Amino acid sequence: MEKCSIFACESQPLGVDSVRRVCDPRLCGSASNWAAARSEIRSLLPNVVLLDNAAGYRQSALFLAELVTLSPRSAAALWVADLEETELTRSLQAGARGVIRRDQTIELLFECLRHAAEGRIWIEPELSGAWAEHSRRSHPALTPRERGIVELVTRGLKNREIAAELGITPGTVKVHLMHIFEKTAAKDRFDLALQSARILGSRQETEINSLSKRHSA
Repeated sequence: MEKCSIFACESQPLGVDSVRRVCDPRLCGSASNWAAARSEIRSLLPNVVLLDNAAGYRQSALFLAELVTLSPRSAAALWVADLEETELTRSLQAGARGVIRRDQTIELLFECLRHAAEGRIWIEPELSGAWAEHSRRSHPALTPRERGIVELVTRGLKNREIAAELGITPGTVKVHLMHIFEKTAAKDRFDLALQSARILGSRQETEINSLSKRHSA
């Protein structure tokens, strides 16, 4: 994580101190609540945003949804007081790349943030089996090309930008998106981005680099 920057949206000063100890000098800023964090995140564009869930899961889900538009390239990790399987699943479906309890070690927090910065999902070891089973049940059968397009949509790229990235036409991108919407039941691009963790699952490392070299539709 040498080039990674981290922003902490954390209500407790001691929590910020803990993040600073493990992440300094990567910690580029912090705020005690989401309202105060918005402008700083928009300005700093950190690689990872660490969110506490002091306001509860419902509010955290709203924060995750807003982060997609506020700073599309920022990964999110939730730092929670308690963690149930349902909350874990819903948080990852909402777009979180990592979910970790506050009673875990600093070393595990660092590992969670590192994986989130790399675009991978990180789950506490004792919970990974439950998420893997959920992923097997819920992944839509997307082609490698479609998975690559989902990843690019999640990064905030428009159809013409996706077409340029993959060496295909904007019309072909539109056709692929129609198929993706049908398979995933996503309502629109924003909904697709929110569901990206569920759709791409544990195989977050999509083949975008190889796809961009293949110009066939």
